[in-house]
Amino acid sequence: MRDARTSVSTAGDFERAAKSATLPRVKESERITEQLKRAFEGGAWHGPSVREALEGVTAAEAAARPIPNAHSIWELVLHITAWESIVRRRLRGENVDVTPQVDWPKVHETTDAAWARAIDELTRGHLQLRETAAGYDDARLDDKPAGGSTAYVLLHGAIQHDLYHAGQIVLLRKRAK
Repeated sequence: MRDARTSVSTAGDFERAAKSATLPRVKESERITEQLKRAFEGGAWHGPSVREALEGVTAAEAAARPIPNAHSIWELVLHITAWESIVRRRLRGENVDVTPQVDWPKVHETTDAAWARAIDELTRGHLQLRETAAGYDDARLDDKPAGGSTAYVLLHGAIQHDLYHAGQIVLLRKRAK
């Protein structure tokens, strides 16, 4: 009888040990959904998520331009919101024409109420994207639903996009101080 501390010595022993240690397989779409959540809500290992970067930002701070010729925090929020929607719609098979106005929507009103609406729309759009990702069939992740990229690339791109712009928001906030 082999002791549990004894090393695996044959290929058959290795296979039996590997099978006994196998955990239930997590769907890739579940992993992607979790990473979307971390990038947006928090718990990412790299630093602040989108919501963490935006915590406490006022309408006046969001509209400010502490770096000349750079986007404002408000513009970044509208841009992130646009791309959460674009990715979700593409995953559902819709061809989305990304014009400059769609890519970088204009800020029309800089009131506290308008800022609260922008944050609500960002959050709602993100939750809709996560819902779409959670229901996505892993067998279709290598398909190109619309827009030229695979579903896998679209979803990971949304994660990367959130984190990239969260970093910009952090830098804009530091610069404004």
